[in-house]
This record gives sequence, structure tokens and C-alpha cells, in this order.
Amino acid sequence: MTEIEQQKRIANYLAAFAHLLCGAPGRFTEFRDKVDIMLSGTAPNAFGLMQFASRPQATRRPLLWVYQSAECPTVPQIGLVAQMGGGMHYIENCMLCLTGEDDRATLVPDGFNLGAYRFDDMLDLHHITQASASTFEAADGDMVSAYNRLIAIQADQWERGEVFDLPDLAQAA
Repeated sequence: MTEIEQQKRIANYLAAFAHLLCGAPGRFTEFRDKVDIMLSGTAPNAFGLMQFASRPQATRRPLLWVYQSAECPTVPQIGLVAQMGGGMHYIENCMLCLTGEDDRATLVPDGFNLGAYRFDDMLDLHHITQASASTFEAADGDMVSAYNRLIAIQADQWERGEVFDLPDLAQAA
């Protein structure tokens, strides 16, 4: 695969990721302007997330750290740094959950005891105090639904030949 082809696939993946989180196609540029997305060759960790705290503080935009392992590239590890409610939220590993007929996925910390995070129609991130499930087992169907939807969105975009620009932090990673 050429570098240009790889860049197109990464941009396509991030556009699908944005579509899943905002609930609608065609909002990738708007999503990029309101949310920082960082791709990394390492899994999110607390120390790394704290190093990026200055960016959400300065921009008022949440930062999503996306890592795809070679063993399981369809289930990314997602870190989150966001300034909310007067404090900073640092989450090392969020799972994507898509419940029922919902139009957008939520980010649920893997402990399932820290609530969930959801983007509204204006693409502002909100903390929900209660996650839709309290364990991995209870959330399994919602997680499978979210990751299958992410794969389907990405495949549809690729088939249509849609082209997306990479976010600045994705280009720098």
C-alpha cells in the first residue's frame, strides 16, 4: 500500500469515526473543528493523557486519542481528555456503545462506573453520569453494534470514493 493510499484510509477511518460519534454523515470537517483527534502508535495511558491536558485547556476542544492495535484493528482503544464542569477528565480507555435505534455512539469508560460521554447536535461533548450498561457483559451487544456500524460506515464511504482531509494532529502523529 502506498503512503497516499494509507493516508486516504486513515482519513476515511477518522471520518467514519466522526460520523458514528456525531450521528450523521457529512460533518467530518465540522467535527474536526470542534474535536481534536490524535492517532498514535501506542495505547492511551494516564501519563500521556496528562501531557496533552494543555491542548483542551487552551482550545476548549476535547481530545480523542485513537489507537488501533495490530491484533484487533477494528476495536480501537480510545483515550479522552476534556475540560468539563470546571475540571479535567482523563479517561484511558473508552469503548464505543450504540444502543437500540440511537443515531450516535457514546464513549463509555471501560470500568463502566464513570458514566459516559456523548456529543450533542452542536458537537459539544457532555458527560452522562450513568452509562447505559454497568458491565462489559451487559454492554456487549451495544459495543458490537457500535463497532459493526463503524466498519459499515467506513466501507460505504470507501465504496463511494469519498475523500477526506486528515486532522492536524493525525497528520503530525
